[in-house]
Amino acid sequence: MSEIVLIYPYVYQHAENAMLFHPLGIAQLSALLRKEGLDTSIRDLTFSDVDGVVAELALLRPRIVGIYVMLTMVETAHKLAGRIRSLLPGTILVCGGPMPTLRPQQFIPDFDCVFLGESVKSFPRFCRDYLSLGSLADVLEDHGRYPGLFARDHQAGTLVTTPPQQSDEEELNRLPIPDRTDYLHERYQQFWQEREGYSPAGIMTTYGCPHDCDFCSKPVFGRNFRKRDMDRIFEEILDIRSFGYDGLWIADDCFTLDLDHVRAFCRRMIREGLDMKWSCLSRTEPIPLEDVELMRQAGCHKVFFGLESGSNDVLKLMNKNATVEEAEHMVRLFSRCGIATAGFFMVGYPGETYETIETTLAWALTLPLNEISFTIPFPLPDTKLYRRVCVMRPDADWRYENENRMVYQSEFDEAHLKKRILETSTEFAARQKAVHR
Repeated sequence: MSEIVLIYPYVYQHAENAMLFHPLGIAQLSALLRKEGLDTSIRDLTFSDVDGVVAELALLRPRIVGIYVMLTMVETAHKLAGRIRSLLPGTILVCGGPMPTLRPQQFIPDFDCVFLGESVKSFPRFCRDYLSLGSLADVLEDHGRYPGLFARDHQAGTLVTTPPQQSDEEELNRLPIPDRTDYLHERYQQFWQEREGYSPAGIMTTYGCPHDCDFCSKPVFGRNFRKRDMDRIFEEILDIRSFGYDGLWIADDCFTLDLDHVRAFCRRMIREGLDMKWSCLSRTEPIPLEDVELMRQAGCHKVFFGLESGSNDVLKLMNKNATVEEAEHMVRLFSRCGIATAGFFMVGYPGETYETIETTLAWALTLPLNEISFTIPFPLPDTKLYRRVCVMRPDADWRYENENRMVYQSEFDEAHLKKRILETSTEFAARQKAVHR
């Protein structure tokens, strides 16, 4: 018997441009739970058989099952919760992550509790109290102890809600480093070695993003930008290396927001002589040449830019606070410095035209990018884009990365957008092949 099982319900479906990393959030929570002395096990479905995991749960008979849910995991999470409920009716089912934070009501029928936002304070405390008291009703009587809790009190017939709280920098730096002992590292490393020639693992060095792009949702870490202590970051990097990884995926919302932080990280990488390739996300605000060179010297392998549109008018519609000219400059600068570049684009944005869509598709092919990705807008709850669209479809979730399914009433034809995305992506791949021939 196990007290707590945490599940990552992502099932790898060989989607193009999939980014496979063992889940940081669950690794962080398991470190906190084990620090409390709570018996905790992890089930990562990325390379696993769902039926096999359900059979294991039947043997473990956990008292609490927690499921992390991102956009493409909603359907799997609901189905899994239903199977666990039938199999283990006495087990408490909880969920957290971006989608439960954005749409907690959607998860309450299948889950007993939802944890909104950061749950590093509330979830371990909830687990300890429930395992001690043995009654969810008793735990909910003092629900103020659990920031971000959203639950239904079945005895009172009411919803119980507690506002979420964000951790400040001091609290973040007191957290134990994520516990990575429960993952199929060989499979993750094999995936990346075959695709990129090195094997990165995810790490976060900063939390939050202060920008207000209309389509962007920051449900867990919010707008409040916070930095981790460099000593703690490098303690975690050494731990990552101990599992056989030779690279990093810096999963910050925007690693280059604070150039002093970037410089400190790069100088430390060089000083430590770790010889690890790494990639990150960046906006297109100007970065000095000497900082780009420093990033390259520190092992920066690829930078992913949110370019979105080749039309300044559409960028204004998105409240992107960026220009096409800035984007071109930064992509070309990184490329000249020997750092690979990738671009994220969005087509079919409400208010743009078929002409601006074609402008974006053509522009993407003119840039010195090594990788491109196009998406149709997905209006996430609590974003300005969500409030602008007309009617959301009831099945408004994607089931895999870049599914590009139109989930709202739009002036654009979904089939046409998919066709043009495929044609442009195919042309880009052919050009890349010709360059490397």
